[in-house]
Amino acid sequence: MAAKAVKAGTDQKKIRLRNQIIVIGIIVVLFIISNFFTEGKLFRPNNIRTILTQVTYPLMVGLGMMFIFTTGMIDLSVGAQVILAANVGAIAVQIYGLGYPGLIIGTVVTLIITELLCTSCSLFLKIPSWVAGLGCALVFEALGVLLVGSYADSLGTAIVQLKECKTLGSFPVIFIIAVVVAIIAYFIFNRTRFGFNLRAIGGGGEVAEAMGINRKKTIIMAAVIGAVIIAIGGITQLSYTGRFTPTSGMGSLSGIFKSLAVVLIAGSFSRIFNDVVGCAIGAFIVAALFNVLTLLGVPSGTGQDICLGIVVMLCGILSALHYKGVQK
Repeated sequence: MAAKAVKAGTDQKKIRLRNQIIVIGIIVVLFIISNFFTEGKLFRPNNIRTILTQVTYPLMVGLGMMFIFTTGMIDLSVGAQVILAANVGAIAVQIYGLGYPGLIIGTVVTLIITELLCTSCSLFLKIPSWVAGLGCALVFEALGVLLVGSYADSLGTAIVQLKECKTLGSFPVIFIIAVVVAIIAYFIFNRTRFGFNLRAIGGGGEVAEAMGINRKKTIIMAAVIGAVIIAIGGITQLSYTGRFTPTSGMGSLSGIFKSLAVVLIAGSFSRIFNDVVGCAIGAFIVAALFNVLTLLGVPSGTGQDICLGIVVMLCGILSALHYKGVQK
């Protein structure tokens, strides 16, 4: 019996490895085909650099959302949180002259507070997480508009423009930061007791509690870790673009669309790849897809979003082919 179990486990590993090779091979082939259709523009050094830069923000925000979503908390206020926190960091630099400490501490602390507030609404007030997320998004959006508006006279503009402390958004620094964050996220998610508890909760909260896992404590820790990762993504993106424009009326949702797609793609690959690896692959797929579509002249918004939706569905179909079992 034990020998059969070992053989079954070995067979599943072989099947998973085969599917991993197939998926990577398909992605490589698609890249080559895309390079042909873009007349060689895709593989040009400057364009590769652009793709690697564009990978960073959806990857880090996607990884942070992965920690939060694994607990069962579907927080849709992340985009509003990033905008608010990034503007706090930018104001700390541009108005108060606090430099990198102000940028980093202001953004990270603000995002941790906002994420804990949203998580607490669901965890302690028993509000469905997606409802709490939408409500918090509206609140955080309004706070962002009010915050920036209160400094409009001092700034001379309705947008906080980060003109200093932009090294973190330069290449290759921004890509190196994303790689380091991904490695740390992989270690925490897969090689720590907290990661085990988190994945157990993701598999079933009641079962996890029966195993002696403190569900509330784990969810709060996941919220903090996810918030820190998202904040790092926000800091590097702010340093790269120079601003996060406040918005209202749920406009912040569009800011996390790519990151949400990364999480969905990682979920569709969960039977083939580890979740963190799936996020990395998803981020490259999303960044390359939008890059290729831009090179081909496909309009942003409608055409590009339609293509991204199709890719997400295809990834789900592909991940289910010829594989049975669950990989965590």
